[in-house]
Amino acid sequence: MEELKLFIIEIVLSLSVSTLVIICLTKPLRRLLIDMCGTENRARFWVVYSNVMLVIAPLLTIIIFGKSDLIGEANFTFYKTAFGSALFGIFISLVVIGMQINKSIPKAVPTPSTGT
Repeated sequence: MEELKLFIIEIVLSLSVSTLVIICLTKPLRRLLIDMCGTENRARFWVVYSNVMLVIAPLLTIIIFGKSDLIGEANFTFYKTAFGSALFGIFISLVVIGMQINKSIPKAVPTPSTGT
């Protein structure tokens, strides 16, 4: 039963971190995606997709790297590992989302300078 309580703590911590990141990023990401996608509906889909990834990745890292089955009680190491796993999942999802957005942004072509 104690393992279940620790696992729930890990899940709640992960969802809390994800929620904070989603709250901070949703509006700027929506504006950026409207510019990139051209329509509100397309942008809305990609915002929801990104938000889902920002929830799934930390949960997955908690499931893979969590210590709820190895630690008998909630001590500092448990919380540190849980928080670190959640942040690692957020980091990975943000890197992937950022790389995809970066690939989609048109690069400025330098204009040739005239030698006058």
